[in-house]
Amino acid sequence: MPETEGKRPGSAANPSVTRKKREDSRAGEADGLLYVIAMIDPAARERLTQLRRLAAPFGIPPRDLHGHITLAAYAGEDEGRFIASCKAVLARYGQFSVAYDKIELFASTSAVVAAPRKDGPLDAIQREITERWAADLDQWTRRDVWRPHTTLAYHPTADLGAVAGAMRAEFEPFAARVERVEFSREFENRYEIIDSIKLA
Repeated sequence: MPETEGKRPGSAANPSVTRKKREDSRAGEADGLLYVIAMIDPAARERLTQLRRLAAPFGIPPRDLHGHITLAAYAGEDEGRFIASCKAVLARYGQFSVAYDKIELFASTSAVVAAPRKDGPLDAIQREITERWAADLDQWTRRDVWRPHTTLAYHPTADLGAVAGAMRAEFEPFAARVERVEFSREFENRYEIIDSIKLA
């Protein structure tokens, strides 16, 4: 799930559904997707919050960081079975670490992100989920295009190259811990947690 200021496009295979989801989201409705998000530990979240504040001089006001990495965005009809399936996968792995090693600019979605390595349990869990549910995931969390990240800044007109440069100057690689995974919906200005699992 992206941060509240950034919205994921809907399925490229059905642009009419995409437009409808965006209209509903602007009206304060959920965007139609159920997100599976790995929550990073408080210390890691604080480190990324400090980086996020560097965007303020570029016209991007500081906001709370909902520190997470999106594993999947489900658009299917059987949410109960999907959640149960994901929980079964997660229970086999337990708590795990991710290694944030770079700041990236996602120009196509007007975002600057902190990117962890696509390896270890993070990558294995995402692979297992997508192997079973690929047909029901949005275009951004399908296996061939998924790029794990935590959004630090989103703005369609700001000089994001400069923002990314300022963040890279202060960034040092670090490890974060994932102890909980949430299943949630995104609204225009809030999240609704549907379910969660605390990893052993």
